[in-house]
Amino acid sequence: MDLQQLTALENIRQAKARYCRFIDLKQWDDFKNLFTPTVHLTFHGVEGELLYQFTDLQSFIDQTATTLSGSQTIHQVHNSEIQLTSETTARAIWSMEDWIIYPKDVKGLFKTLHGFGHYYETLELREGCWLTTTLSLKRTILTIT
Repeated sequence: MDLQQLTALENIRQAKARYCRFIDLKQWDDFKNLFTPTVHLTFHGVEGELLYQFTDLQSFIDQTATTLSGSQTIHQVHNSEIQLTSETTARAIWSMEDWIIYPKDVKGLFKTLHGFGHYYETLELREGCWLTTTLSLKRTILTIT
């Protein structure tokens, strides 16, 4: 692997680290800039069922911001498996864990969510930045209380 490829791998890892930080700090404009405008996102439950799907980036950002409003969150990714498919494209799989604690005054079906799973992504290098073009979260464990 040459220096350009190693740099690409590290830049992809850094982009995913920002994904976690921006969502936890609710920095929605910065979070939005990690995706291509035509991103396709899917979220699956533990049994493989499709829970959410987005083809409109702004709808995804708006729903995520609304859902997490006032909550405390932590998102972590581990064990990156990144394959460079060309000089400007890549595929990645990340083990993930998230924990969401909703405010006590929010009426809802549950107060906490703690989950594990894997992100499956494709990325594209555009204007020097690795951007997510597709993202699919497949849960393996989900605990709600």
